[in-house]
Amino acid sequence: MKFSKYNLIIPSKKKEHFYLFNTFNGSCFEIDSSIAYIIKAGSTDTLQEETRELLALSGVAIADEVNEDYVLAYNHGRSKYSNFSHMSTVLLTRDCNLKCAYCFQGTEKASETMTMEQADRYINFTLTSAKQSGAKDITIYLFGGEPLMNMDVGFYILDKIKSHCDENDMNFSSHIITNGTLLNSELIEKLLALNCKSMQITLDGIKEVHNKRRMYVNGNGSFDETLNALRLLNEIKDISTAIRINIDKTNVSDTYALLDFIGKDGENLTNCSISFGIVRTQGAACSGYSSNCLSDIETGDVQYELWSYAEKQGFKHKRKPQRRFIYCGMYCDNAYTITPSLDVYKCLEHVGVSEHLMGRIDEQGHLVDQTPAFYEWMTVDPFKNEECMKCVYLPTCGGGCGVTAYTKTGSYQAKGCYLVKGTVEKQVLKFVEDTMKSRV
Repeated sequence: MKFSKYNLIIPSKKKEHFYLFNTFNGSCFEIDSSIAYIIKAGSTDTLQEETRELLALSGVAIADEVNEDYVLAYNHGRSKYSNFSHMSTVLLTRDCNLKCAYCFQGTEKASETMTMEQADRYINFTLTSAKQSGAKDITIYLFGGEPLMNMDVGFYILDKIKSHCDENDMNFSSHIITNGTLLNSELIEKLLALNCKSMQITLDGIKEVHNKRRMYVNGNGSFDETLNALRLLNEIKDISTAIRINIDKTNVSDTYALLDFIGKDGENLTNCSISFGIVRTQGAACSGYSSNCLSDIETGDVQYELWSYAEKQGFKHKRKPQRRFIYCGMYCDNAYTITPSLDVYKCLEHVGVSEHLMGRIDEQGHLVDQTPAFYEWMTVDPFKNEECMKCVYLPTCGGGCGVTAYTKTGSYQAKGCYLVKGTVEKQVLKFVEDTMKSRV
């Protein structure tokens, strides 16, 4: 018997004991220093029989013949090339009614907007490629720019694809990422009828803070309209609404006041969830904002404090780290990001940057002209990367972010560590705290 290579030992806040978390299977224990020492030493021989059996049952200790690399690599490949679902993010327009300082969409084609003819080609591509791959599920994310600025086309797309799925016994869901300023009850009802399951709206601070970060093109603040949208959605149980708060050095301290304002002691928008987004400058459009961004070292502590404060204001979150065989869905074979002009990318943060173009959708609705970038992205394999193979975080990371890897090295194939080391430890500590509270 041997110890799993994915055992992470985390000191408690007061460092009087430790937590053992297995990043592959999610097992979590409180252990004393003697057990921590034995695990770090790497030999199971000195364990008491009862402890050995417990750790074996939990996957912390495994049989000598088990090779965890093979198990993880198999599941990585299976997740990557499973064709059950077809997922695409479609940018209805590159235009936006806001001009946020940190936005990665601020590139030269920002006025690009999808036409009905382009929508038909996108629909044909989606249905054809889903059929060819045998997908039983189609998921559409509407994005921009600001997607609500071109919702006639958005509704047209959703209606056509939903009708096809209904007729062919396929699952269909839609989602939208919007600034919320144009949202109203009529639009919400239409989205509900088209299986809209989730919506993300960004609110970056109380009024004076938000209005400095997220202003209209004419310079006026967008806080009041954004808040009104969240009030509407807070009453809708059939749409999961996430309030996205983008965090950097300029607003992190003010975020506590925002949580007071929108939490149970204020607007009570607690039917929504909270998503803390760490602003980063991986794309060329926002590179000038880098001095305002938090360092990787800072993010774990910052998020931990914000999670705890959000919980006090009535927002519920599950903080236990999740296993990820791949870093994100855009590494999947059946996942695409598509611009209004039908250029195809993988990650949203690369849209408009020619070196990251993956292909295009032709007049017949086929993906053509796949570039070298497409093949480099799709062959990223953390099990060919020595650093990833040795890393205890690999099961919660899946090899990391391609945007991060490229920004740091000029290649998607390098490791792309982002919001994992330092964050996982804080997630475990928060999970343990919440578990202990629930038992009281």
